[in-house]
Amino acid sequence: MTSKSFGYQAGLLSFIRPATTTRLLPKLGSVPAHRLSRAAGVSAAGMIGSPLRLVESVKHGRAIDETVIDQPPVFIIGHWRSGTTHLHNLMSQDPQYGCVRMFQALAPDCSLTTKSWLPQMFEKVFPTKRPMDNLEWPMDAPQEEEIPLTKLSPYSWYLQFLFPQQAEAMFNLGVLFDGSSRRPEAAQEEFKAKYLRILKTAALHERGRRLLLKNPVNTARIPLLLELFPDAKFVSINRSPYEVFPSTMRLHREILELTALQDYDEALIESNVLSIYEKVMRRYLGTRHLIPHGNLCEVSYADLDADPTGTVASIYQQLGLAGHEAAEAPIRTYVESQAEYKKNSFSLSDREIEVLEDRWRFAFDAFGYARGGVDAGFDLSVGRG
Repeated sequence: MTSKSFGYQAGLLSFIRPATTTRLLPKLGSVPAHRLSRAAGVSAAGMIGSPLRLVESVKHGRAIDETVIDQPPVFIIGHWRSGTTHLHNLMSQDPQYGCVRMFQALAPDCSLTTKSWLPQMFEKVFPTKRPMDNLEWPMDAPQEEEIPLTKLSPYSWYLQFLFPQQAEAMFNLGVLFDGSSRRPEAAQEEFKAKYLRILKTAALHERGRRLLLKNPVNTARIPLLLELFPDAKFVSINRSPYEVFPSTMRLHREILELTALQDYDEALIESNVLSIYEKVMRRYLGTRHLIPHGNLCEVSYADLDADPTGTVASIYQQLGLAGHEAAEAPIRTYVESQAEYKKNSFSLSDREIEVLEDRWRFAFDAFGYARGGVDAGFDLSVGRG
């Protein structure tokens, strides 16, 4: 194992609550012998965080419980590899916004207690670039809430990166809450409590600034988010399915190589990517009407890539967000800092194009993307998802 791989594993697989791993025990029967050492490592890494979690509860538990998120968050949503990270990084340059940061995501149960020393320890082993696209990934970078949810709850869909053979079942249970559990209502209430705790902790870290949150899984959780924050703002970013598919396949390959406790192959990855895209995007298209008028802005990755500052300005205008004047200069500075960023390049086979145009036809049509393979003019230099 390379030091880079170890660093990723140390960050992604540590600080998972023992209670979470205990509730996943029924799945361990599907873990082959050659992956049992990794499973044992996950359990051991979770136990290490138990004393720190106790200290956090004693020192900061009351403050977390009493924190009120009185400003409706701004949610950035969209399928993986559609540009959610790029948009999050751009908008987070605005000083009025706070985020869940990388460090909180890696150690969600003790981030307030250990913020003065644990980030420096992570920095020594955790690579500063993401495995799927080489985007900068420092400890203070904005991060998505699904990562800490994976460590606190058995209902996070990202646990499928441990158990890829159960990806669809986990999505049905922890995202759709569709009755796969004997008590889906109880699962949903537990999920909301864990999610709110993450956001309240972030609010303490960020000194009460309005939260700017990015999580692709939330694309399929609009009804739940509206229960928590009826006046929340939503920015939904979409991208050509031709571009999303190969980049998402790469994401799954890279992460599963580091985290999977079950065996998998290319066919399973493709099956999961195709199916989950359908579930996420159909749920989004079927629930976006629930968002109050004026609280949803839809943008395309092509527009964001061509004119990042102009696209962000239009988001502020459409959603009635104040403060763009103060944000414009730091956003431009960030754009300039990314001038040398190199995208990954991909290719699609004729079979893949045919499958996409069949399975994901509804998304091509809904977002106005032309079909026709290489003649559709899509860009397979894909990065910054």
